[in-house]
Amino acid sequence: MSDAVIVDRGYRSYEGPRLGRRGAIAAIVRESMRRALGLRRKARRKILPWSLIAMAIISVAALVGLHWAAARVGIGGIVASRLPGYGQYFDIISRIALLFIAFITPQLLAPDRREGVLAVYFSRPLRPVDYLGAKFAALGILVMGFYVVPEFVFHISLATLDPEGFFPYLGANLDVLWQVAFVAFVYSIAYISVAFAVAAFVPRTGLAAGVFLGIMIILNQIVAAIVELGTFPGSRYVALLALEEHPRIVRDWVFGITTGEYTPRVAGFDPWVSLAVVGALFVLVAVGVSERYRRLT
Repeated sequence: MSDAVIVDRGYRSYEGPRLGRRGAIAAIVRESMRRALGLRRKARRKILPWSLIAMAIISVAALVGLHWAAARVGIGGIVASRLPGYGQYFDIISRIALLFIAFITPQLLAPDRREGVLAVYFSRPLRPVDYLGAKFAALGILVMGFYVVPEFVFHISLATLDPEGFFPYLGANLDVLWQVAFVAFVYSIAYISVAFAVAAFVPRTGLAAGVFLGIMIILNQIVAAIVELGTFPGSRYVALLALEEHPRIVRDWVFGITTGEYTPRVAGFDPWVSLAVVGALFVLVAVGVSERYRRLT
């Protein structure tokens, strides 16, 4: 005789609001942001993202502290010209953002494939492009925060320290608002696109993070060497593969500064070409990753 027991759990069908496709996309965005930040997960999952957030806060606090100390001793104008400005500060915060993108992007994509839950997602009114768009949006919001929030704090702090007054400084630097937002958007699109392409095809999160960092750091050196030594026809076009440098070229273009001799510029390409490369990269990755997930389903 079997020991099986039938238990009445009081099962009832779902009676709440049915939010459809938009609700499913919004839910994926929220859950992806929680996963990226380690919320509702074990403490060890919170260490990396919140350590990087702390580093971003410390970097802007140190920069503001230097400006404050210089203003206190009456050399604010002299010191300000030697410290990183709005444009140069992107180089500092980008190193932190790159690490965040490298380690978080695979965690948003790889586990769902490895654990076979994509079929569950797509059993709802949700297409692969919706799923990928929601993942990209969640990461984009967080990465934009890495760039924009410290720059905003930096901007408000400089206005507070300015001898001419808070509001006169803000009024005289209105252009900074769109410049920071636009450059942060270009950085985010470029770096997340590369990370998405890697995470969509590499199954292991650690390996995907390493491949992404290799592309963003080592590829620059290889491309620079090819452009410098290359004598074959069209070798200058290899410079366009220096993916990490294109946002920095756009940044210099927007802020009207020169922070280095970047390979695409050495090869003779104008800054608008770098902006076009970022746009083309986004489109290529969107098409390639969408096709990859369409085949998985």
